[in-house]
Amino acid sequence: MNMDVLVSLCKRRGFVFQSSEIYGGTGSCWDYGPLGVELKNNIKRVWWRDFVQTRADMVGIDASILMHPTVWKASGHLDHFTDPMVDCRECRRRFRADH
Repeated sequence: MNMDVLVSLCKRRGFVFQSSEIYGGTGSCWDYGPLGVELKNNIKRVWWRDFVQTRADMVGIDASILMHPTVWKASGHLDHFTDPMVDCRECRRRFRADH
């Protein structure tokens, strides 16, 4: 089964929908439908139980992903992050190398 077939099945069954689909969508964002929300929550619940609650050496944290720029500087992300790009000679556009 290729990715297109899998995505089509998940959309038909109400697991996921492309975010902002009626306005053309975004290439990388998905919204969870009724079944997708249930599946995601079940996976999260089992993962949390197995990897956090059952271990004495673990504690939970729910941190923000939006942070002050100083945090990104101190962590090295600003100075050392790279996103390799490739150039298409035919269409003269740039693309991420990992896509």
